[in-house]
Amino acid sequence: MTDQVEHFVKNIKLAKLVLRLMNDPEQRIEPEINPTYPLGYRYPLAEEYLGRSAREQLEEMASVGLLEKEFFSKELGCPIDQSINLSLKRHCPDCDSTNIVREELIEHIPCGLVAPETEFKDGKCPKCGRELKKLGVDYLKQGQKYVCQNCQKNFQEPVEKAMCLRDKHSFLLDDAVEVNLYSYKVTKLLQEEINKALDQQKYMGDKIKELGFSVQSPGILKGKSGVAHDFFMVASSGGGFMKVNIIIELLGDTEIDKDEVLSLYAKATDANAQGVLLGAIPVLTAEAKAIAESYQIAYVEADELSGASEKMVRKFAELVETPEERITELFSPK
Repeated sequence: MTDQVEHFVKNIKLAKLVLRLMNDPEQRIEPEINPTYPLGYRYPLAEEYLGRSAREQLEEMASVGLLEKEFFSKELGCPIDQSINLSLKRHCPDCDSTNIVREELIEHIPCGLVAPETEFKDGKCPKCGRELKKLGVDYLKQGQKYVCQNCQKNFQEPVEKAMCLRDKHSFLLDDAVEVNLYSYKVTKLLQEEINKALDQQKYMGDKIKELGFSVQSPGILKGKSGVAHDFFMVASSGGGFMKVNIIIELLGDTEIDKDEVLSLYAKATDANAQGVLLGAIPVLTAEAKAIAESYQIAYVEADELSGASEKMVRKFAELVETPEERITELFSPK
């Protein structure tokens, strides 16, 4: 395994994304057209785990064979930055104004007049005064023309231009570039490598079940707000009014900051969880630790998932007040 591949498969955020994909029937990450994004599209599922740089990370993973790119759609984009976030407008070919009006042309067969439909007031010809009765018999539709309300020029075809909403660059529509959007699918290589990490998830789940809890991973809890929150794992016991949910979450980065801990606390509160256990890979900042302790979020730190799993199970056992002899039994060779 190359260093580049190893870098990605040790990324706990990526591991969680792949776990989510493996539980999805489509097992692919698809783009979504979104004009609020600079390039005009995004990858919402990947962004849940990889943040705003998800598109760049997906491309990097595809370049080393961890993801397979599949054609999704072809869009028109800005020739400077390939953004598909465009505003399309029709312009007057003489003065460049966009204040143009399209009019239908009518030919009155008896007198030969060809004029805009708006000039035939009350259905009568402005030249000879006769009434237009039947299409194809006494009058014909001869296509359309445009009238500029700024310079009053008439013309058959407007100039079509686009403006990039990202950099405000204006260009002829014919000069737009074609931008291919891709979906991404997990390759066998990535699945094999991530499965090694996910073995630790199974280990954690099995040990927590031995403590009398049911386990859901990924864990989905619907909050009081109506939003469904996605966690690495949810351990539950009891039922009905007496049901207890303990959230087990993994966060990975160079170091976990206070904002990520506050976000986890907000989601756990909305989900009405009775406890939160956080695995930080590799470390929490001092401020993040203070926030976690303030909000009674239990945490462990470890260099990678394999080291975190055993620490998290031990910490979980402490949270549910498992006797020391039972903890020893849980971790004794079988």
